[in-house]
Parts: sequence; C-alpha cells; structure tokens
Amino acid sequence: MLSRLGFAGRISSILLLALLALWALGAALSYVTRAPLVPAPSPFPLPHQIAAIVELLEKGDAEQRKIILSAVNTDTLQVTLSEMAPEATPGQRRLKGIEWLVGQYVNALGPRELIATIPSGNFAGTLPDSPIGRLSGSIRIGVALNGGGYVIFQPRGEISRRLFGVPPGYWLGFLGALVGIAALFAVWREAQPLRELSRAVSRFSGDGNPLLIVPRGAPELKRLIDETNRMQERIATLLKGRTILLGAVSHDLKTYITRLKLRAEMISDPDQQARAVGDLDEMTILIEDALAVARGGSEQDRASIVDLTELFYLLRTDHPSIELSMPDAPLILTGSPVALRRLFTNLIDNALRYGGKSPKVTADARGDRVRITIDDDGPGIPPAERALVFEPFYRREHSRSRETGGTGLGLAIAKQIVDLHSGAIIMADSPKGGLRVVVELPSGID
Repeated sequence: MLSRLGFAGRISSILLLALLALWALGAALSYVTRAPLVPAPSPFPLPHQIAAIVELLEKGDAEQRKIILSAVNTDTLQVTLSEMAPEATPGQRRLKGIEWLVGQYVNALGPRELIATIPSGNFAGTLPDSPIGRLSGSIRIGVALNGGGYVIFQPRGEISRRLFGVPPGYWLGFLGALVGIAALFAVWREAQPLRELSRAVSRFSGDGNPLLIVPRGAPELKRLIDETNRMQERIATLLKGRTILLGAVSHDLKTYITRLKLRAEMISDPDQQARAVGDLDEMTILIEDALAVARGGSEQDRASIVDLTELFYLLRTDHPSIELSMPDAPLILTGSPVALRRLFTNLIDNALRYGGKSPKVTADARGDRVRITIDDDGPGIPPAERALVFEPFYRREHSRSRETGGTGLGLAIAKQIVDLHSGAIIMADSPKGGLRVVVELPSGID
C-alpha cells in the first residue's frame, strides 16, 4: 500500500503513524495512572495498599484497629491514627500529585479529605510533585476516615512499581524517543533519492558526464529520476556533437589559414607580408581559445598525476622574469597536465601583460588542497569587475586591439579549467600594490 503513495502521502503517513504510536503510549500511561482501586498486583502498590488499609480500619472497631495497625506497620510503612489532620505549616509543602494519585484509589470507598505533606527542600525524588518517584521518610499522607479522625501514613519506599529497576514513566519516555527516531529514519530514507539526484545533477553540471542513478522511492520521484537520467543523456550527446562539430570546423579553418600563410609569403612588400602573417597567427590563437572554451570538460578525461613544482619551473623557462616561491616538497595533485599548464600560462601572461615585469608566484599545500598565489604590481582590477573578467570575450580595454588586450578568453579558459578540477579562483588586492590571483585546487591524492 505504501508503495502506491506519493512523496507527500508517504511523509504524511509516517507522521500519522508516529502520532498514533505516541497516542497509544499516552493512553496506556493514562489507563495505568487513572485506574481506581484495581485488584492487586497494582502498578502503584502504595496507593493500593493505603486504600485497602483505610477500608479495613473503617470496617473494624477499636480493638480490631489495633490489630490491623500491628499487622500493617513495617519497615517500609508506618501507619498511625490521629484525631487531627497533618498540618500544612509554612515549613511544609503539599504534594498535589501524590494527593491526586492516592485519591484515585481511596475515593472509590467514598469522597474524603486527603493531605500529603513533606518538609520544604526535603525531596529525594527528581520530581517531588510527580506521583512516580522515590519518597523519603519525611512524607506524611493523611486520609480522613468516615467515622472521624485520620489515618496517617509515612512511607519509606516507592509509590510505583519499577520495571527492571526503572519507573514505568521512564520506559514510556524511552519508547516515545524510539518512535521519534524511527519516524526520522523513515523520513530520511524517503528523502535519500532526492539527495542522490542532487549529487548527480551537481556532478553533471560540472563535467558534462551523465551520472545515472537507479529510480526508487515514491512514484513521482521515480518519474523525476527517469526524466533527469534521460535529460543528462540528451545533453551529453549534444555536448559531444558540439565538440565534434567545433573540432571539424577548427580543423578546416586551420587548413585555410595554412594556405593563406603560404600565399602571404608571396607578398612582395615585407611590411604587408608581416602584418598578414601576424593576423593569421592571431586568428589561429582565437580559434584555439574559442575551441577550448566550447570543448568544456573533455580535458578532464585525461587526468593524471601532476607535480606543480616541476610545472612552474618549466613555465619559468618561457617566462624568466617571474619570481617563484616553491616549497621543498613536491606539490602533487591529480588533473590534466595540458589544462593546468594552460591555466597558469594564461594567468602568468596576464600578470606580465597588465601587471608589471616581475610577478611573484607562490605555492604551498594546505591540508588536502594546494594554494597558488600570483601577485603583480600593476594597476589591478576594480572589485566591481573582478567577476566580469571571467566571462568569455569580456575585455577591460574596449578598443578590441590585440596590441592592448587579448581575445577576451584567457581568464574564461582559466576559470573553466579551475572549475573542471573542482577548485576555486578569486581575485584580491596584492601586497605589491596590484592584483592578486589565488587558485585553490584539491590534491586528489589519498
């Protein structure tokens, strides 16, 4: 039956069952505590015993009462007769809970006055007004007799029975806690498919590779999981088709650019020839950058072990002006060597182009992550533009000249590579006065 209910119906059923279980426990407790003068054995032996003694005393004459008092006085209960009721003086405290409980048994013999007192501050139980607790010898329970006078009870035991040494109320609380835990576990189990679906969608949005999960749970959750699995497969197919198409177009364009370069060699004017070859080279770079942005996560498929320390020393051979601060131990992480080389090449090129002559590169390991910082002494980037510079084709220099600005894809490619490696890249103010670029990457090494 539960398998045919929807998600909302299942959660409602779990809560309803939990409430019904708690109601049943409460009803059982109410029945136990409210039952008047039940035959022994009673769940509350002392009130039951008090009612029986009161009944015997009221039926007996003076001589019989002496015999009854001799029989019922024990080490755990002292019973005496008194003409006066126990006084509730300022130094005494009345126990309304005890009076109510004893009255449930004694009042079956007829309504009568009940007084239960104890010296203030002298409580052996955790809850002195509770009918379930350990009573000290200082408590006095006075019950009025129909023929006049009072019988005074001074118990030295427990007012309720214990189950395995624990009062029944504690067991009921324990069972109620178990019901609550079971309800929480049932809700958690019903929500588990949603958590798996969230992880699958999050991973798919990062690398474009579908992570299919087995449909389970409520009917609408199964349909949602089925549709999400099919959507991931369709999107992955479109992404692969786009990459293949762009690769084919890029290959054909590079073929034409190569032909144009050969023809440019035939230009007699050296200046025009150099300009034509330069334009063709820039066109090649633009095509490669655009293809890298469009390719998405394909580079991540070729992940391997990379030593960043070695990578940066290789990059310094191409950029000898950069200052390196590397740890003595190798910085090892898992990633694409080609993509990581392109990431830091783009960042260092930007620092050299816009941020002075000697940017400083610092790298260190912090727990399970590697932190790389690139500082320059250039003009920096205003905080309002630091998020925009990672957008494709965004350029702070608006003349669109390749002499004063690049293709507008360098930082977009860097951001994409960092995201593919589950890392983070942020910009801040550098102590050198320019821009600081911080890249954090997970080591991926267990």
